[in-house]
Amino acid sequence: MAQPHIVIIMLNYNGAKDTVECIESLQKIDYENHKILIVDNSSTDNSVEVFREKFPELDLYITEKNLGYTGGINRGFREASKFGPKYMLVLNNDTIVEPNFLTELVNAMETNPDAAAAGGLILAEHDRNTIWFGNGKMIKWRGLAIHIDKGLPVEKRSIKTITETDFLTGCLILFRTDHLAKAGLEDEDFFMYLDDIEFSARLKKNGFRLLYQPSAVIYHKVLGEKESPLKLYYSVRNRFLLNNKMNSGLVRIISAIYFISVISLKIIVWSFINKPFSKVARAALSDYFNHNLGSGRGPNLSGILES
Repeated sequence: MAQPHIVIIMLNYNGAKDTVECIESLQKIDYENHKILIVDNSSTDNSVEVFREKFPELDLYITEKNLGYTGGINRGFREASKFGPKYMLVLNNDTIVEPNFLTELVNAMETNPDAAAAGGLILAEHDRNTIWFGNGKMIKWRGLAIHIDKGLPVEKRSIKTITETDFLTGCLILFRTDHLAKAGLEDEDFFMYLDDIEFSARLKKNGFRLLYQPSAVIYHKVLGEKESPLKLYYSVRNRFLLNNKMNSGLVRIISAIYFISVISLKIIVWSFINKPFSKVARAALSDYFNHNLGSGRGPNLSGILES
C-alpha cells in the first residue's frame, strides 16, 4: 500500500542549531513519502543562511515579520497545503525523533478515519527515561490541560496502547488535512502559549477524535524550562482568552472566577518578592480586557518592566 503524502512543518525563530539537529534526525526516519517545510519566523540571526547552506534541497518559507507561533504555523499550513498532502505534521524544532515515529502516527490515523489528529510519547532529551508528555487531560473549569505522567520514568507510564486523548501538545501533532480544513487553523489571537489547548478543544467540538499513540516517540529539549516574563505575559493573558473561547455557561464563569482569584493572589505576592512578574501579569490582564490580542505587548516587555 502506498504511503500517504505528508508535509512536515517546522517553525524556526533564531534556533538554527536545534532546527538542524531535528532535521538531521528526520533524515533517518523510515517513512519515505514526506516533505520537510521550514518556516523561518523572520529570524534575526543567521538561521536562513545556515538552512540554505546545509539543506538547499528543502522547502524554506520566510515570513515578513515575527508572526508568533500561531501565525507562523498558519503560514506553514497554507504553504504545505499547496503540495496536496493527506497529512500535515507540526513538529517543534527543538526535538529529536525516533526513526519510526511518523510511521506509528500514520498507522494510528489510517486505522481511525474519524480522528483529526494524533500525537505521541514525548520524552525529555536531557534524560530520555523521563516523560514530558504521556497523553493529555483537560480540566475545563480550571482552564488547564495536564500532561499525564509528566516527570515519571518511562517504564511507569500509565498508558501503553493507542487511546483517545483530551488534547495534544503543539510540540508534535499529525493533522489530517481534510479535517483541519473543516475545523479551521490556529487562532492567531493567542500568538503563542495555550493555543494548542484551544485548538484541541475546537477539533473535538467539531466532532473529531484526537489520538495518543505511545509507540510514536520523540525527545524534547526541555532542560532548564522555567517561567520567564514573556511566557508569563502570554500565559496570563491567554488563560482568559482560552476560557472565553473554549468554555461556555457556568463552566466559563467558574473558570474565570478561579483564575482571577489565583492570579490576583500571585500578583500581590509578586509585588513584594518579584516586582517584574507583578508588572507583567497586571499588563497581561489589562491587555486581555482591552482586547489587545495577537502579539499584544509581548515583544515590548522592556517598556512594561521599566515603567
